[in-house]
Amino acid sequence: MRLARAAIEDRLEPRDAVGAVLRALAMTAGLTAPRAVFVTLQQPAPDGRRALRGCIGSTEADTPAHDAVVDAAVQAAFHDPRFSPLTVEEYASIVVSVSALTPAGPVASVDAIVPGEDGLILEHRLGRAVFLPEVAAELGWSREQLLHRLCRKAGLADGAWRGGRLLSFRSQKFGGC
Repeated sequence: MRLARAAIEDRLEPRDAVGAVLRALAMTAGLTAPRAVFVTLQQPAPDGRRALRGCIGSTEADTPAHDAVVDAAVQAAFHDPRFSPLTVEEYASIVVSVSALTPAGPVASVDAIVPGEDGLILEHRLGRAVFLPEVAAELGWSREQLLHRLCRKAGLADGAWRGGRLLSFRSQKFGGC
């Protein structure tokens, strides 16, 4: 969490916050091993809930976790194509969370998908989409709703998941409270 916030702060007001956090952290195997991560930013919404403000990451564990968090935080804050870049004024109210993913594997049966526990990746020749496990949990989606929304996010017709490849993963979420 500190690394994600430091990465955003260094972009808003450069002062080597990432370096300071890295010097203060014990570089455990969990931080140095490759890990797939996502960083999610939320902002207060008019109805008192939180609204998405950015979410970017990777489902591939090809970068050490500490580097992956820094990169995903910068991408979520300043390069998520759904939002304008985060401003200094917005930063004070932003809630940051980091999701560390397990390796993704093929879904053996659609009936085995547990919304709120399983994250999903849809790979289709016409599009690709990912939902973290917490999305279905926060929105109260059923398995059918999750698959429907996954198709829509990929720009595909309802039920297109049947012609694609479904992968599932789990995640451990830090922060966001």
